[in-house]
Amino acid sequence: MRRGVLTIVAALLAILGAIATGFYVYSQPHTLRLAVGPLGSEEARMAAAFVQGLNRDKADIRIRLILTEGSEDSARRIDSGQADLALLRPDIAMPSTADTVLITRRTYPFFITTKETAIGRIADLRGRKVGVGRSPAGNVTLLKRVLAQYEVRPEEVEIVGLAQEEIVPAAKEKRIDAFFSVNAVGSHTNNDGLRRLRSAWGEDPVLIPIREADALAAHYRAIESGEIVRGALGGDPPRPAESLQTISITTRLVAAQSLDDTLVGNLTKDILDLRLTLAAELPAIQALETPSTDKDAPLPVHSGAAAYIDGEQESFFDRYGDWFYIGAMVLSALGTGGAAILGRESANRRRRAMSGLDALLALLAVIRSCEDEAELMRLGREADLILSQVLADYAKGDLDTSALAAYRLAIDQVGRAVAERQRTLAED
Repeated sequence: MRRGVLTIVAALLAILGAIATGFYVYSQPHTLRLAVGPLGSEEARMAAAFVQGLNRDKADIRIRLILTEGSEDSARRIDSGQADLALLRPDIAMPSTADTVLITRRTYPFFITTKETAIGRIADLRGRKVGVGRSPAGNVTLLKRVLAQYEVRPEEVEIVGLAQEEIVPAAKEKRIDAFFSVNAVGSHTNNDGLRRLRSAWGEDPVLIPIREADALAAHYRAIESGEIVRGALGGDPPRPAESLQTISITTRLVAAQSLDDTLVGNLTKDILDLRLTLAAELPAIQALETPSTDKDAPLPVHSGAAAYIDGEQESFFDRYGDWFYIGAMVLSALGTGGAAILGRESANRRRRAMSGLDALLALLAVIRSCEDEAELMRLGREADLILSQVLADYAKGDLDTSALAAYRLAIDQVGRAVAERQRTLAED
């Protein structure tokens, strides 16, 4: 009986151990690979802040950075399975196997020029030199798309790619007539650049809106319409003096569609929480925003992020409650089955242990008719062997005290029968 009990206890402990192991594995931080680049870019700095913040908060999800050459390379890393997440500009590249989690930055491109150039609208850029940030390379493509909306062909404009430090000298030396700015409105880089351009040109720059933003958004799903509100660029009098209609370009954190919804929902929550903990170290993180989860949104949102944003994310027990119920039923069935098996096994052992009583009663009949003293001694030894087995069964718990009392009575009868038969044989 003890062996059966140990077997069932061992089985139950094995099941509980498997459950505990599952909980342990589930509770360990899950590391996701984030593709971002190039090194030194705004995106890379934001990604590094994510890593630092999640590690410091001991979040359930951690991030390991994979440095890339830019948005196109980051998109390829996700599509090839080399990364789980990417931080990129969708107007440059968007992976076919990933969806949006969060919008990390929003820029409102516009043209900057001077009154001296007499450029009042985008069509006036024909025959002019237009500067644009060389990095990322997608800035040039975006500029060409805007010009195409106004039927300004690339050959009608001289596009001058500039590094960040070349913009002001190019404006001062009149190597450009206008500049296409793609920096985030209100950012230190943009405001400082605008101030330096003003200094280089010696006058307040003229800002040219992109009025057909809705039309551009209709043609390119990664472009949205937007507005630079009055005074967003600082200054007194405020710049712009009136709200400026333009396009909006986003930088997005995207996640592979194959990632678990709950995992992505938790990631969304953890990163949004960083807006408070990292605000002092990285003010740009305040610009984090949740994407639109409408079905007609131009760029799809990952189902896990959408569930969290819409307040429909399943809790742990919502998701695994059925498994807990099934597990409880299985454990109950195992317990019931184990008890039945133990009961049958116990009954079988008792029947086997009590079979010695029948053997003693059979010996008793043989002893009383035995005519040979040597045979009588053998029968007595056989009774002793049965007694030894009875004591062993009692020690194992196969016999209770009532059964032992029945054996004691039978042994006494056998002992008296042997003694009486010995006297009878001696008298003969």
